[in-house]
Amino acid sequence: MQQRRQQEKLRWIVGSEAPLVAVAGATGRTGRQIIAELLRRGYRVRALVRDQLKASARAQEGVELVKADLASPASLEHALTGADYLISAIGSRKPFNTQENNRVDNLGNQNLAQAARSAGIRHMVMISSIGVGSSRRALNILFRLLMGPVLRMKEKAEAFLSSCGISYTIIRPGGLSDKDISGEIAFGEGGHITGMVSRAQVARACVDALTHPAMKNRTLEVVAAQTLKEKHRAYVITL
Repeated sequence: MQQRRQQEKLRWIVGSEAPLVAVAGATGRTGRQIIAELLRRGYRVRALVRDQLKASARAQEGVELVKADLASPASLEHALTGADYLISAIGSRKPFNTQENNRVDNLGNQNLAQAARSAGIRHMVMISSIGVGSSRRALNILFRLLMGPVLRMKEKAEAFLSSCGISYTIIRPGGLSDKDISGEIAFGEGGHITGMVSRAQVARACVDALTHPAMKNRTLEVVAAQTLKEKHRAYVITL
């Protein structure tokens, strides 16, 4: 995977202009890691933001800021015009507010997917969560009860994206950590693995998914390999 990343960047340095990646949820903790990873690999980056003035205060150099409204497919389609890829890192900041979960985690992602299709986006990557769909079995009962509302909304968004007719990858991270976790990323499919994962590792997985053929049209669990329990290691897949 590492060699593939290096070849990817070299190709754009030698050849034509690098692809343009739009990032929704760009000002969040995971979104900022995604932008940093995209820039590191030589992509051009467009951040979809609610408030351009506020976002510009901490925007990374070389990032284009475009105002976009998650509730407006027309606004999103305009914001995506000319982009090659889309990564959605949006998520409600009120996980226990069902109305907000529906507005952001479900309908926001559905509107992004519709706009991506209309704008001719080549591939969309959406961050979901372990605990959604078949991966629910990986969580303990208490966590399922607490996070049930937001997980159900993410599941609706996953179902929409996987059936709306565009090329996609759904990334389901384990427990997110702001701290750096060294080592390899472990991928699973079918809801059998769980563990912690750093936001930087999630960012790497999302950027890999833009062009990795083996990640196309799949829903993948993502955790730091060193946090896997022994009983889960048999379910790790190779991409």
